[in-house]
Amino acid sequence: MVKLFIFSLVMIVLALLVTLFFEFPSDPGYLLLAFGSYTFETSVLALFVAVGIIYLLLQLILILLHWINPWRWIKFGREFQQQKKAKSRSNTVEGLLYFTRRSWKSSYKLLMKGATDPDASVVNQLAAARAAFEMGDKDLWMQCLDKAEQDYPAARSTINSLKAQLLFKSNQLEQCLAILEQMRKNSLNDAPLLNSLKEVVIKLEDWERLRSLLPALEKNAVIEPDEKERIEKRLLMEELYSHTRQTDDLSVKEEVLKALGKSWKRAPAKFKSDEKVVWHYSELLTGLNARAEAASAIENALAKQWSDELVTRYGEKDFGVGPQQLNQAENWLIERPANATLLLALARICMRNELWEKARGYYQASIKILATPDAYAELSCLLKNLGETEASEKYLEEYRELIDKNFSELPLLPEPATAQPS
Repeated sequence: MVKLFIFSLVMIVLALLVTLFFEFPSDPGYLLLAFGSYTFETSVLALFVAVGIIYLLLQLILILLHWINPWRWIKFGREFQQQKKAKSRSNTVEGLLYFTRRSWKSSYKLLMKGATDPDASVVNQLAAARAAFEMGDKDLWMQCLDKAEQDYPAARSTINSLKAQLLFKSNQLEQCLAILEQMRKNSLNDAPLLNSLKEVVIKLEDWERLRSLLPALEKNAVIEPDEKERIEKRLLMEELYSHTRQTDDLSVKEEVLKALGKSWKRAPAKFKSDEKVVWHYSELLTGLNARAEAASAIENALAKQWSDELVTRYGEKDFGVGPQQLNQAENWLIERPANATLLLALARICMRNELWEKARGYYQASIKILATPDAYAELSCLLKNLGETEASEKYLEEYRELIDKNFSELPLLPEPATAQPS
């Protein structure tokens, strides 16, 4: 300001001197500037005064700028924005750390604070949605995912993938399936997507959809051969079951039996000897009163591959063809004379055929090879009905001892501590 004052004083003095010595009042001089069709004219004194005023204004502006210092405010604004971004990033990092420690509420709050950063990524919303899910707030995690889809449309596939996972975990299977099917339209051969579809369809027990999905699962190596076989087995069992109906109408039963038989004929050969599938098929036939066909299915399966489990059930079940069953089982015994399971099955078949002595012999032969509680108990009942009370009690005691032995192999609970007198 002092410089400005001195400069102004000097200019005033110079103006007075010029006025005195050059007689500006009587002859102020004349200035004419011409440029093309434009002209500018003024007196010399007016020009000096105008230049002086302009110069003073420029100096004043420079002094004000120096005092205000706009660059300092710009720098301050930049630093403030950087600090704000750093705080948001810090919230995000800290929120992820809380997420790792499964502190869902703290994680959600910090991740949502970090999401206000313009440079925040979709990770904030996705992690916050998962934290809200773990907190059990469906509305909250759905809002997070909807907001993420709105703010980050390029990540829609990833967002929908997480949404489907959370819906699956929430047991909202229909909504989950709808999202996965929509995603599949844009990605037919996405292995993780196909695997998710498989899990949802199995849980929904939508076997037709699973059947149509199976080729894609196999093509994209989503399932191993053993899992593929398990799925095919389940599909076959469900197909067989789908034919059965609880009805007393004979004509309908005949139609069901025909459909059931056709499905069984089309079944892969490896399943026609699988004990679980064969027993399932035989149970369906028995329920339709086709007991002879049920026995035949088990016999055919055992001819291809021996199964003690099927033999046990063959002996337990009354297929209404007792003599035929007995003859078939005795033929198996020729090849397997020391099979305790087969001997027990024969004893039961003899019981249904009222061949008491023959049954006794098969029970005793089975017990001699492998003593089982069932064999002891059933033989004891047989002997009691035959009037051999003493022998019946003997086998009943053997049964009790065997049961006690089996239970004694289980770990015992510690004895409760006795209360100390106060």
